[in-house]
Amino acid sequence: MTVSVYVLDVPEFEPVVHTARTAGMAAHRVGDYLKLTTEDRDVVLHRKETGMRPALWHAMLTGGLDGRIVSFTPDVVHLTEEDGA
Repeated sequence: MTVSVYVLDVPEFEPVVHTARTAGMAAHRVGDYLKLTTEDRDVVLHRKETGMRPALWHAMLTGGLDGRIVSFTPDVVHLTEEDGA
């Protein structure tokens, strides 16, 4: 199973794409979005590593995800596979 995040392909979200790639996620274009995917069971991204402002950080998951949010704070997002996967 995989964890995937769909991020709007605009310059404002490039920092999260870069951080996700650094964390081992692959990026693939899907329409107007980049699908960030990993085969890892868990993904943890840190806002400080992105340099993003809080408003953009909180908007990064608006494209959707395949997986489950374990925690989403002003500083860290922790995603995991769906239960039962």
